[in-house]
Amino acid sequence: MSRLKSTQTFKIQFLCPKYWGIWLGFLLLRLISFLPRRLKFFTGKKIGQLLYYIAPSRKSLARKNLQLSFPEKNKNQIENILKEHFESLGISLIETTINLWGSHRHPQKKPIKMPFFTFHGLENLQQYPSQGLLLVVPHFTTIETTGLMLSHIMPFRPIYRKHDNPLMEYLITKSRTLVLDSGQSVAPLANSDTRAMIRALKDHENIMILPDQRYRAKGNIKVPFFGVDAPSNPGICKLAKLGNAKVLPVFTKRNGQHYEMTILPGLDNFPSGDDYSDILRLHQLYEAEIKTNPAQYLWTHNRWNLKKGRDF
Repeated sequence: MSRLKSTQTFKIQFLCPKYWGIWLGFLLLRLISFLPRRLKFFTGKKIGQLLYYIAPSRKSLARKNLQLSFPEKNKNQIENILKEHFESLGISLIETTINLWGSHRHPQKKPIKMPFFTFHGLENLQQYPSQGLLLVVPHFTTIETTGLMLSHIMPFRPIYRKHDNPLMEYLITKSRTLVLDSGQSVAPLANSDTRAMIRALKDHENIMILPDQRYRAKGNIKVPFFGVDAPSNPGICKLAKLGNAKVLPVFTKRNGQHYEMTILPGLDNFPSGDDYSDILRLHQLYEAEIKTNPAQYLWTHNRWNLKKGRDF
């Protein structure tokens, strides 16, 4: 497996004043990483509660998304989910510190333990030894931990969107380059490099892909998500076909400080040749999981294009 080089090379320009704000935030995360686990999560929850009050535009967007997705819920129910969601966002920052500086980064120094992880459906990963796997992970706030959990049980390549800011690109790819139990580093793949993804799948590598966000580029299709048409990317159908890959949905739920991952069986007849039906099928799986765990889905993303502006 190849490594990302250019995006993980520190550049002296990153020390310029225009990057100092990013470094300050990075320093705060580093300081938090030294806290005991229980205190880390407490801090993350408080950060999320602060975000609830200082990010009104994102709070408004998340509220609209929740109201659209759960029209049967009353105002108080929506507001309770919204508050829990922002707490979950804060905790996701803590999960980033664990990914960046956890013991898995130095497996040769300290054996990696998994007392906070529970896995369901591991047997589904063993059913397709002659195919690459497309592990479909919707945008829950547990994304960072999902990657970490998968790194304990299998080699895989996470897909990511390149950041416009070069320092953020450096930090994100550094975070998402995972160290397996064997000590091997596995680098992410840019979502713009379709050829590399297909090549990896044909080589029987596994890919973690997050295809559920709004997609407005050429080739998008509108597919209902919670009953409302959403601009969607049918690219996963092409990947599965050209890479001869099996598609397995993966969901991770945070329960306090414990995480529970469920790996569903590989989807039969996917792709079917009908992109609309295939994406609708995935959306229905996402919806079923979100309904059991609504606060941890990423509602601050403008999934339905409800207003103009950049994504969170």
